[in-house]
Amino acid sequence: MAWAPVCAAAVLVSLAQLALLGVQANEAVTAPPPPIAPPLRRGRSFEISYEQDAFLKDGQPFQMRSGSLHYFRVPRVYWRDRLRKLKRAGLNTVATYVEWSLHEPTPNQFDLGGEANLLHFIQLAEEEGLLVNLRVGPYICAERDMGGLPPWLLSLKPDIKLRTRDPVFMHYTKRWLDVLMPMVRPLLYGNGGPIILVQVENEYGSYPACDRPYLIWLRDLFRGHVHDAAVLYTTDGAGASYLNCGKIPGVYATVDFGSSSDPAAAFATQRKVEPHGPLVNSEYYTGWLTHWAEKEQTVASGDVLRGLRWMMDNNASFNFYVFMGGTNFGFTAGANFGKDYQPQLTSYDYDAPLSEAGDTTHKYHAIRGLILQYTGADASPMLRVSPKLSYGPILLQRVADIQALATGPPTTATYPRDFEELRQAFGYILYETRVPADYTPKKDNKALFMAQKIRDRGVVFVDQARRGVLCRTKPQRSGLSLSGVQAGQRLSVLVENQGRINYGGRLNDTKGLGNVTLDGRVLRGWTMTQLPLNNQTKIDALARRAARRVERRLNAAANANASANAAPRDPKQDVPGVYLGRFVLPPEYAFPSRERLEEHDGQPPLPDTFLDTSGWGKGVVFVNGFNLGRYWPSVGPQVTLYVPGHLLHPPPTQNTLLVVETDRAPEIPYLNLVDRPTLNGAVCGTGPGGAATAPAGAPTIAVSRVSCC
Repeated sequence: MAWAPVCAAAVLVSLAQLALLGVQANEAVTAPPPPIAPPLRRGRSFEISYEQDAFLKDGQPFQMRSGSLHYFRVPRVYWRDRLRKLKRAGLNTVATYVEWSLHEPTPNQFDLGGEANLLHFIQLAEEEGLLVNLRVGPYICAERDMGGLPPWLLSLKPDIKLRTRDPVFMHYTKRWLDVLMPMVRPLLYGNGGPIILVQVENEYGSYPACDRPYLIWLRDLFRGHVHDAAVLYTTDGAGASYLNCGKIPGVYATVDFGSSSDPAAAFATQRKVEPHGPLVNSEYYTGWLTHWAEKEQTVASGDVLRGLRWMMDNNASFNFYVFMGGTNFGFTAGANFGKDYQPQLTSYDYDAPLSEAGDTTHKYHAIRGLILQYTGADASPMLRVSPKLSYGPILLQRVADIQALATGPPTTATYPRDFEELRQAFGYILYETRVPADYTPKKDNKALFMAQKIRDRGVVFVDQARRGVLCRTKPQRSGLSLSGVQAGQRLSVLVENQGRINYGGRLNDTKGLGNVTLDGRVLRGWTMTQLPLNNQTKIDALARRAARRVERRLNAAANANASANAAPRDPKQDVPGVYLGRFVLPPEYAFPSRERLEEHDGQPPLPDTFLDTSGWGKGVVFVNGFNLGRYWPSVGPQVTLYVPGHLLHPPPTQNTLLVVETDRAPEIPYLNLVDRPTLNGAVCGTGPGGAATAPAGAPTIAVSRVSCC
């Protein structure tokens, strides 16, 4: 990722260290310098007392008051600020998942530096007086693509049995943990660090494999790294069926549930598998996730407080999931599958106590107030909501068709090949073929074009004229009626990976077009143009080449007072393309305030802002080369994209907006930077839909979804 590092840049681990980790010398491992192991601190221990039904920290009973905050959803420059706010709410522990796919984006290339510097995040937590609950997995769910598992596993072995004794899965899991855990070991509580808990797997009782020997193998792998320096635990939904397969012998079992559950009943379920030991809710839901084409999900503060009060009264340990959600930047958002496929939003605001932009909310102050009733008064001043930047409109110019961002020449094959076969994890592939020369139109001159295995969404063109959309959700996957199709015409389908399934039994979620039929006839002879949109050099080069042309044709683009009516109309607004805009922030943003200099590590960011995508169709946006994520305002409910201020350039440096639009651009292409988010915009329709399968104890939320494509 492109966020500026706070400390040193990532470096290569030495060959001697690689040998110790069991990694071959030709396997590059990017990581920060390993921490110097502190001397063992005698008397430091974190353990479970089955006699006192409690955690013991250095021999004394301890109630964990934790909040989830994922380092991979928050820019590094903000980590300390968010941790400090979590601590100020009366919490004593921060929980974070560890995302394998982030740290090993391609096989054998390990990245634990820069924005992926997990060790720095843990060290900051310790500096802020927080303990750490490290949720390693290796599967994490977290509403992330493929539940945090690296999608290249599907390329190595298409029929891989994830989260089982499959030898390929076990091999790469062990290699990953043998890289990660030695780096984490000095930070375990018994070794002088802040990590008190390490999670093994994640909600395994919700996964149909129920491979107990795999769980025992994974337990022993963790034990070999952790020993007794921290407590190993599992978490599952508060239902007997979940704990039946989720419980691992010798690993402490906890449960998760939300504010709609009766805490006494939920913990009674935990007591069936752990008759003694601390009561622990490892995911107490402060809100809930939202999918595209679904109303924004919220949970009332009063409901959250009722369950919290019970846990405080009964000395139960808990972890708010989430205390701050953050953002699924780029293509990292996952998907669920209830009755149908349900891709998730770019925003992971989650209606959490800290907003997507890290601001305190009414829910934050309500939680803080209740906790302080039990733990004592806090004289710290009230936290302010950070100012946000408003700037607009920013005029854009179409500079290229989407093919300009292709990684190379097209690939040819008899039948369409999946993303994984082409070693592409994310983004788009343009599939193209010709109508067979011997094709004869039907009498009504209409042809049925079908791609029943499409995953996930495809925009269909005939000779570059848009004809409609096919997608994985009903009823669109039943086919598209094309009129006037003739032999020899070019058929094109721009297929998007909208996010791999992250929960349940459908994790092997490959992407692509699948076989296609025209009036029942299988089409052959395909070319595939790969558009992963991950080539920073190509994106920057396109922006540079087009910049002067854009400024000549839109000389008002750099003028904050420019009228959108001054822009020329887009003649190819229905053709997937690339749009470019440039802008300079007002002079008052040239120098950061002393206050903000003191609040942030390193170079302080400019104020955050939100990009309003109203009027656009579907696509992704890059700000100064950084992928903010997917937008889809025509479906909703998310309309704005969060723009962290550190991505922006202070004046007089120009900022660049690059938009990849796959559906339909506005007639006058422009965007606004606004000072507040819109996450509850109108959805594309109303009607019953398939609510995502959720663990027992998840919030009971009325879900209204339609199949919008």
